[in-house]
Amino acid sequence: MIFGDPYRFAIWIEHVPQWGDSIKNGFFYFFLNGSMYPGDIRTSTLFVDYDDVIDPENALVAMPCDDEIFNASTDKAFESLYKMAYPQPTPENEYPEGICKFNASPTIILESGACFFAVSNKDFVRILGGKVSELVDCGDRRDWHDIEHLVIEDITIEKIEVNKIISSFREHTASLLQLDR
Repeated sequence: MIFGDPYRFAIWIEHVPQWGDSIKNGFFYFFLNGSMYPGDIRTSTLFVDYDDVIDPENALVAMPCDDEIFNASTDKAFESLYKMAYPQPTPENEYPEGICKFNASPTIILESGACFFAVSNKDFVRILGGKVSELVDCGDRRDWHDIEHLVIEDITIEKIEVNKIISSFREHTASLLQLDR
């Protein structure tokens, strides 16, 4: 079932019974401006991705505010959010801790090389994301490489609309997964 408008922002979750007996597997995708993430067919362990999205700390639920980032250009906003979440190591700090409060990506999207963020102001939520890395053949193995020229999707929608999407997604999926939440 799809929650939201795939030409703006939506979540698609679909149980495929043939893909698992004891654990419910299926499709789990985000749509942003008509683009689907992940961009290929992947098997989702549905309760994992469901939990990622409904987590109170997920930016689609918490809707953290930052007017400076909210009002920045798409490229600048995404770069700021990405650098906060995934800071580069330095000689002084080999394992810097990221600030994850703007993260909106479920596991299946992160594992596909894409990531999404959400930042809000008083009345609106701005959702930004896209594919940031890809698997590249390196002889006898495949390695993740950053994509040089990113194509970042960006949409601003009312907070009330995001709340409706998450609420209907939560209600349907809890029933589908037979969860007591």
